Amino acid sequence: MSAVRAFRPITAAELAWRTELGSGDPEYVELWWLDAALDNGWQVGIGLYRSRPFDGGRPAITVNLLRPGHPYLELHTGFAPDEFEPYPFGGRWGDHNQLVGGLSERGDPATFDLSLDVGRVRLELAATVVCAGVKFTTASPGFTHHRPESGTAVGWWPVAPRADVSGWIALDGDRVPVRGRVHTEKQLSSLPLAGREKARSAQSIWTWGHFTCGDYTGLWTDSAASEQLGYRHFTPFVLYREGEPILSTFAFASSVERFRIEPGTGLPRPEVVTLKAAQGELEFFARLTDGRVSDQFELDGNEGAYYCRQVGRIDAELYHWGRATRLTGDVVHEWGTQAGNFPFASVRP
Repeated sequence: MSAVRAFRPITAAELAWRTELGSGDPEYVELWWLDAALDNGWQVGIGLYRSRPFDGGRPAITVNLLRPGHPYLELHTGFAPDEFEPYPFGGRWGDHNQLVGGLSERGDPATFDLSLDVGRVRLELAATVVCAGVKFTTASPGFTHHRPESGTAVGWWPVAPRADVSGWIALDGDRVPVRGRVHTEKQLSSLPLAGREKARSAQSIWTWGHFTCGDYTGLWTDSAASEQLGYRHFTPFVLYREGEPILSTFAFASSVERFRIEPGTGLPRPEVVTLKAAQGELEFFARLTDGRVSDQFELDGNEGAYYCRQVGRIDAELYHWGRATRLTGDVVHEWGTQAGNFPFASVRP
């Protein structure tokens, strides 16, 4: 039976590195991504790569740190291929960087520990999973696009949409105890994402994000392919209450309601984004506002191929049988586009 779009728990196949893909392809990308929202106001984004195009397809680690009242900090280090060791749930990069995960009795992600030593930042974090992961197809591994005859594949699946995390982070040797929440996911692609104007792209324009509102946790993407792939949208949305999914649907849309030019970069970014999802008698609507830019640049150096990542506020309503539950919380979200989709002049500082 061929695979179909559906929501399913992730398995060992989604946790594993897909080492059969990307051989000799410097543009192939495969990584773990972790977003931590800490009680002291810090936001930390961590990319753990088996293959990173900006590093010629070699292993790498990136760390993005956003602290209230401080400049945004981005760190990066690369590794030789033999310095990377894949684990069934995690991996090792060099001698001082490691992600190690553990499973529950039924095979769901349950815990993970992260150790990093990257430039000015060292950290030790331990996480306990609240919301276990999800994939968006009956296939295993959960590729959203796969052509075995050509060796092409695209995949994205949250491993732990929400986990409680504690430990410490040292910046320039100053160690700070931390506690908070972390979102963890896997990504891979052997097809171009964004890219040059009129190029074939698996992800031509998109929004993506995750949020927490008290006991509620949500995640989504609204990702459109390029003209050559029919402008088809991939639109999964999942809402959890505590650890259980209560709404999971592909009947979802994300819209940028208003753009602005970011003064520091002269590049466009969403100022207001809305989310709309429905499943049976449940309907969800949200507004994303008050964004603070945590990363913004032109993708792959292509003029007009924009990317922006923000941390902001979410105000939402969950409707059920005519009654509304109002939610507020924090959101991390991104918007990106390949060149040519947004052909308006940038305003350089």
